[in-house]
Amino acid sequence: MGAPFFKTLMRTGSIALVLGLVLLMILPRHASFWSDYVDAFTVAFCFTFMGHYVDWLLRGLPAVTEGVGPVVRVAGWFAGGLWCMVVARWLWMGMGRDLRELPGLLWGGVFLVIYELVARERSADSSQSS
Repeated sequence: MGAPFFKTLMRTGSIALVLGLVLLMILPRHASFWSDYVDAFTVAFCFTFMGHYVDWLLRGLPAVTEGVGPVVRVAGWFAGGLWCMVVARWLWMGMGRDLRELPGLLWGGVFLVIYELVARERSADSSQSS
């Protein structure tokens, strides 16, 4: 666990800080602002951190950029999003929150697909401006 892990941790954590604010506005309030923000940040961090490694595993597949590879990658993001949502729901229950406050598992897959598409677009824009 060298520098790449901590770089990933810092990058995904900083994205989750912002995404946590967005989720704080969407998810129902439970207690104080900070308590609710920690809960929303935890859900956001599940998707940003685990989503990074889901994409990393998918990029390791042979010919993932050719033919139907991009479709396989999107399907993998969706499946990874389901697992991210499972972990987020498990943590949500551990924080004493009601599972009915979170959207269904399928929305986790949709969310990770959208997040990864936005992240890819953002990284493509930053590489073109360099």
